[in-house]
Amino acid sequence: MRPELLLPARMASQLLLEPAESILSAAGHMLAVQSQDFTAGRYALAQRAGIGVTRAQVDELFSSGKLVRSWTMRGTLHICLPQDLKWLMESTKERTLRANAPRLRELEIDANAIEQAAGLVASYLADHGRASRDALFAELNSHGMPTAGQRGIHLLMVLVQHGLICLGPIPADAKLAAQDFVLLERWVTEHQEPENPLHELLLRYLGSHGPATLRDAAWYTGQTLTTMKRTASELGTSLVQVGVDEHGDAYWVVTGSRAEQSLEAPGLLGLPLRLLGGFDEYYLSYANRRPIADEAMQRQIAPGKNGMFLPFWLEQGRAKEVWNAKAAPSDPIGAALHQRYLEFRTIRQPAKD
Repeated sequence: MRPELLLPARMASQLLLEPAESILSAAGHMLAVQSQDFTAGRYALAQRAGIGVTRAQVDELFSSGKLVRSWTMRGTLHICLPQDLKWLMESTKERTLRANAPRLRELEIDANAIEQAAGLVASYLADHGRASRDALFAELNSHGMPTAGQRGIHLLMVLVQHGLICLGPIPADAKLAAQDFVLLERWVTEHQEPENPLHELLLRYLGSHGPATLRDAAWYTGQTLTTMKRTASELGTSLVQVGVDEHGDAYWVVTGSRAEQSLEAPGLLGLPLRLLGGFDEYYLSYANRRPIADEAMQRQIAPGKNGMFLPFWLEQGRAKEVWNAKAAPSDPIGAALHQRYLEFRTIRQPAKD
């Protein structure tokens, strides 16, 4: 597929041409927004919900229980609607836990340790309602369960995978990234129950990320390519093939989706300038990232090969250069985008009397 067709369709699909009507609409459309970096995740959601959306508005939705954050697909932190969390976890946890099994063995986290940790954490949160990571670590340590050397965070990740806890409210004194753990069943009162979770997963991915290949979908969801091919076949006319990539893999979109509408009526003379934060869905959620960045640019976005992905400027749908916090663009649009991202990354100082 030619880039002049693919990139506008992807930007439309990802709400980077026309935002959703609200933050919650954006979250529902995207299904799960990458959020290893909590600040970048909130920014990614906000810019898909409109230019005037602030970090404070996003934060309020976490504190009121209308958004949650949890380790979902591939054991990666994502922001999603609370009603989507349980089915999403249940449909992806088996492969995630299997992939993490060697690390859990290294940390001496077995079934007995998980059961003990679950009892302690559940009891503590039942009494306190919410707790920081450090508070839960202190509770585990006090009962002879060591948390040093990443053992604590992996214990919490497993409890998340088993549906016991999730990340919800933001403490009043939080700076940029603090968030408290809560009991999932107490914090989330309504759960969506798709008739076929894998159908829902592929439809929601392609609906918000298409055009994409099934190889992209398998990578993103943590499922096998065989599973995604079978699921696509079962969905039949709900999906449409719209071209192929340079490897011959078919690009798919959801019938009637923003992406399909973009492909049916291409007419954009130019794509808008965007500043994407670290770990943004537009870049990270595909197995093949070459349509967005050549190999040299990919090395700039992920320079250390350590799992970190830097923010960058998106021009005509492709990565142009890595963002520099100290270098504000001279043009008004670029300067405004630069300032908005800075505001999401700036710790607010308390007002002086």
